[in-house]
Amino acid sequence: MPDSNSFQEDFKFYHLDSLLVVKVNQLYSSKQAAKDDDYQKNLVIRNLDEDVFSIVPGIKSLMTAGKVTSITLRTAHGNDFLRFNGGRLDGKFVSKKGEKTIIEGFYKKGIEDSIWTFGDTSSALVTKVKFINGERTQIQQFKDDKLVSSNTINTRTDTIRNKGIQIGVLILCMISMVFLLVKNYLSTLHKKLQIKLGFKWLLCLVLPVVVWIFQLIITLLLGDNHHDIFEMVAIFFLLYISTCPLFFIIVFLIRLSKQIDIIWYCLSFALAFNVWKAYGEFLMLSI
Repeated sequence: MPDSNSFQEDFKFYHLDSLLVVKVNQLYSSKQAAKDDDYQKNLVIRNLDEDVFSIVPGIKSLMTAGKVTSITLRTAHGNDFLRFNGGRLDGKFVSKKGEKTIIEGFYKKGIEDSIWTFGDTSSALVTKVKFINGERTQIQQFKDDKLVSSNTINTRTDTIRNKGIQIGVLILCMISMVFLLVKNYLSTLHKKLQIKLGFKWLLCLVLPVVVWIFQLIITLLLGDNHHDIFEMVAIFFLLYISTCPLFFIIVFLIRLSKQIDIIWYCLSFALAFNVWKAYGEFLMLSI
């Protein structure tokens, strides 16, 4: 029979007569997640019973789908009352410590559903979490039956919708920058900005850095501040090698119409990069 010590902290096994209950503490996935959220968790555990059956040796067979089993597990923290449909949790779940209910909720085909309540034996603080199709949508905390805090959480659908709105706003801003550049170009068609050769070279070499700073500011304004230092450096080099030649074309061939055009060009490139990046994230989230 499987032994918990053989799998370190990944699995915990409970032997009940002819039944084996497996508590999965953690499960690794080789597929890179588009976003570390509840939707991704649901994808990982979609075939959890079959995955555990293939990983853990010594399991003779899976419970037949449709067969309902109710059991009580004695754990280190108290008693857990479980209901299974086949090999997946399905129905009411209750965890008690002594006579006090610590956790109460519902499973639907192996994922959390409806309202889950989490209590504490040492305080009057109660946390209620609302799930829709296994994704948290709201977390509320109560103390002595009074609401203390309430937070909403975006589902994957919400995240995709918000990302689409972001892309639309970025595109509109980029179009505005292009409009201003074209307007300035046409208004000074025969009178371009006079810039010394040395300063032209300086602009071409420095402005890509300004583009990187602008895209970083835009990223922060969009609330996407989860980049590590290595990703920021990679973005810097990508922007530099892609925009530096463009600035040489703009400064030496197209030529600047007004000083403000320097800002408009930098913003346009920064917005274009953020649109490209956001669209890539949108596609990954939609898969």
